[in-house]
Amino acid sequence: MRVKFCGTASLADMECAVDAGCDAVGFIMGVTHKSSDFVTPAEAARMIRRLPPFIEPVAVTHLQETKDLIELVKESHCTTLQVQNIVEPTELDAVRDALPYVRIVKAVHVMDVSAVETAKRYEPYADALLLDTRTPEKLGGTGLTHDWNVSATIVAHSAIPVILAGGLTPENVGTAIRKVRPYGVDVHTGVKKDGVRNRERTLAFAREARNALPGEPDR
Repeated sequence: MRVKFCGTASLADMECAVDAGCDAVGFIMGVTHKSSDFVTPAEAARMIRRLPPFIEPVAVTHLQETKDLIELVKESHCTTLQVQNIVEPTELDAVRDALPYVRIVKAVHVMDVSAVETAKRYEPYADALLLDTRTPEKLGGTGLTHDWNVSATIVAHSAIPVILAGGLTPENVGTAIRKVRPYGVDVHTGVKKDGVRNRERTLAFAREARNALPGEPDR
């Protein structure tokens, strides 16, 4: 089970995720609403220089314009781009043409069963889908779960990897994985304590995620 820790805002955050054996770390940049874990591309680039091999740096953004997405990746030196906002599928192709080395993850907000069709629409244009929860004010980092039945349906019919996010915690991630069977899981607020990433909760999240499906090979 792949594990990504999002909202990496400091070297301490990054080291905490690395110590937990993460597969990826997310840097929130280019936001349209307030985020306490927002960093600039330059700040992300400085942290990425300290990132050990085989851990993927992910640019997580609300930006929508193709040129802005391309510039964000170039400035931050991330190798995966996670698009949280509404972007036309063909625009993802334009990003890929400009940055052929970058993997594209498209967020799909699971608000109701219409998410199944949205996922199918983006599937041909992305390398993976990320199933998240949103509110009228926030595109992610809400701390809220969604209907895992809908997520399970998307996973069962997707031809590309699907990552589960939205309100995951060390306490519920095992249940979520067994229900949804995703390629990986993504956590942000669920491993915080007093507003900052907590080492014990981070370690516990990774442990619970990887022990959720005993006897099954890492997907």
